[in-house]
Amino acid sequence: MTRPAEGIVEPAQGELGWREVFAVANPARVAGVVLAVAAATFGWATVLLVVFDARSWWGQSLAGMAAAFGVVFLAVYALAARATTEQARLAAFLATGWAAVSLVSWLPRQGPDAWPHLAQLAWWAGWVIAIYVSVPIAYARITAQPIRSYGLRLGLFRGEARIFAILLPAIVIGAYVSAGQPRFQQTYPFYRELADGTGTVAGLLTWWLMYAATFVALEFFFRGFLVSAGFRIIRWWAVPAMGAPYCLLHLDKPIPELVTSLFGGMLLGVVAVRTRSILAGVLAHVTLAIGTDAAVLLRR
Repeated sequence: MTRPAEGIVEPAQGELGWREVFAVANPARVAGVVLAVAAATFGWATVLLVVFDARSWWGQSLAGMAAAFGVVFLAVYALAARATTEQARLAAFLATGWAAVSLVSWLPRQGPDAWPHLAQLAWWAGWVIAIYVSVPIAYARITAQPIRSYGLRLGLFRGEARIFAILLPAIVIGAYVSAGQPRFQQTYPFYRELADGTGTVAGLLTWWLMYAATFVALEFFFRGFLVSAGFRIIRWWAVPAMGAPYCLLHLDKPIPELVTSLFGGMLLGVVAVRTRSILAGVLAHVTLAIGTDAAVLLRR
């Protein structure tokens, strides 16, 4: 079935090919929604960066994070409320997402400064995983929804191996090209001791394991919880509703990463709904994250 309001074909049952996964019934409608979401999200990001100098306090002020994300979630509610009659349920869902995203953008960065560098990274990764996993589980139990329905299945679509055979090398090449830019060199890798000559390869590999685990948790929250649970309430509007706060989460990252996070996040959201799995997002994200770290180290 097609919902004219969104212009995207509803997810079908059974195994899908890549054409079914990316099927669009009204391309102009979908493109308009994507461009509108991009304009609003990037506009708000620009205000935060230019007017409020957000990079000077991003991740350090819980009140600031709550306000920045609060604007996004209020806008999502104002737009998505027209797509459902369950206003109270939508408000509770978005409030849960807002609280979790605000907290995960602040608490993991409050690690003790006196700890060794790898221990500080473990603090960060531990809190990221705990928040991204515990909130969807709590929501699922309260609303009597099966946790497995939040993308926790391995069933993929036909031809996905061929897509990833092309996509993953492209991700690695893109990471290597981007790694030469000064902003990427300043940001990555988070485990800086190896580049400084005080760390070890074992420390780097330990960090990469923790880093990969955070992206499994991130995909479970954004593409699993926000998209899958949101789809039950506002249907396809759950994808842009997830994409906007997910993009804003990258405000302190290099601008190319901020921009691509919105479009890539929404694309992975569509794949998650259609395949009922977050595995595609996990594979893409882990490859990009570890690839970027490795590329930056190689290009120094």
